[in-house]
Amino acid sequence: MKKHLLFTLCLILIVSSAFSQRMRLNSEIGFTSGISYFLGDLGGGSGDGQAFLHDVDMQSIAPAISFIYREEIVPNFGFRTNLTYTILRGNDANSENESRNERNLSFKSNVWEATAMFEYSPFRFSGRDRKYFTPYVFVGGGLFYFNPKAQYNDYWIALQPLGTEGQGLPQYPERQKYNRVQAVLPFGGGVRFLSDFGWVFGAELTWRLTSTDYLDDVSTSYPNTDYFFQNYDLATATLAANLSDRMDRDVTPEYGQRGSADHNDTYFMGMLTATYHIIKSRHR
Repeated sequence: MKKHLLFTLCLILIVSSAFSQRMRLNSEIGFTSGISYFLGDLGGGSGDGQAFLHDVDMQSIAPAISFIYREEIVPNFGFRTNLTYTILRGNDANSENESRNERNLSFKSNVWEATAMFEYSPFRFSGRDRKYFTPYVFVGGGLFYFNPKAQYNDYWIALQPLGTEGQGLPQYPERQKYNRVQAVLPFGGGVRFLSDFGWVFGAELTWRLTSTDYLDDVSTSYPNTDYFFQNYDLATATLAANLSDRMDRDVTPEYGQRGSADHNDTYFMGMLTATYHIIKSRHR
């Protein structure tokens, strides 16, 4: 996925640079704000996992904000960049699914994201022709930083350094600690309206595919927590063991399934947009 992402980003930059030297058409700058929702191993509805809208847990919805720059590189086709901040979270205690509820894991993560995207609009804004509305679709790529944490004794503890599934322990050489910078592939669509004052208002929905299954720090199976005490100091080992397995001891499957590695984690955003419309002169 990262190789495809790098190719896409290079293509976007090359094409936008080539066309921008020939013609500078419409551009917009502004911000978006709205909500985000995480879809992965933790939390969710009453299903068994990743069932799209059927797996929505309303209590996990969080705020999101983004700064946006959009430029038309040829008529109807544009290039846009976004710098986005949001919070992603999930909590098994909110799920109606019995096995998730018993697992009793939770997380919260700040997410910082930088993306570049191609955008297509079938209509162009034109005050002369009284064209003030257009739908649009977009697809692109980018990178994001995340750092999943869990609450323990009134403190929020970063989970990646602990290796809660045995990552980094010599007893699990195949489990390496995940990188907290990962690739993201956003795609979606929306509608925009041009006001009489040069401001463009709209709404859009985005689905973001990621290159990791560890947004929530959960992916595979429970480790043998004895190994924490063989490799860490007592305080760190106790913390790692307690945050790795938070189930009732009577129902914990010994080294059994903790999550599912069948799908990478994803997240969604629903945003309201406000950008200022700038008409640029054409250059040859």
